[in-house]
Amino acid sequence: MPELAKTSSGPGGDRGFTLIELILVLVIVGLAMSLAAVRLGTLDYWREQQALRKLTDTVVLLNNQAVMDQVFYRLEFDLEKNQYRVGAMRPEDTAVTLPTNYTPPLLQLELANLISPAIPDGSTMIPPPNMPSLAEPITLPGKMLFADIVTTRGKTARGDKRNNPFLMFSPRGFSEFGVLHLSMGDDTPITILVNPWTGLAEVYKEYKDFEWTLANRN
Repeated sequence: MPELAKTSSGPGGDRGFTLIELILVLVIVGLAMSLAAVRLGTLDYWREQQALRKLTDTVVLLNNQAVMDQVFYRLEFDLEKNQYRVGAMRPEDTAVTLPTNYTPPLLQLELANLISPAIPDGSTMIPPPNMPSLAEPITLPGKMLFADIVTTRGKTARGDKRNNPFLMFSPRGFSEFGVLHLSMGDDTPITILVNPWTGLAEVYKEYKDFEWTLANRN
């Protein structure tokens, strides 16, 4: 009898994909994309956690380094670029230094100046002498961003048309009061309280308000 059909599965033969094979390919591709997304999300999470830790460590470092170097340090924030950078404050000709045997007067008379030290006129922000790498702006990773910054000079939010907010660290061992509000990549709010008494950065996993009331007391 004559052959009605002929199939070829050998080399050079025309063999198409079956529906089951196409489904399997799509399933495998979907799983690979899902695993890649999970992996990227995990990497972003750890990058953000590392950035948060680096920021809080920088606060503690500057509080200690200001005393060791006997100069004022400044931590400046750029909310629009989601960056921060570190600089040392010095006048044009002479470094701002304090004698090591300096003894402040009564606490109630000097407290405001200790915590919010005045910088002499003509001071400029220069790269930290012993930490030049910190002079380069540090950008928050991914979708992590600064929401607003609160200092004794007021609150600065994203979109405000004003000078970049900053915190000062005194060679007397005090830092300025500050509250840093951030948003993580998954929209989780983070609050960092810069404690002027301890020089530490306290982290809260929520948007938390703090108010500097010392200046309002008589």
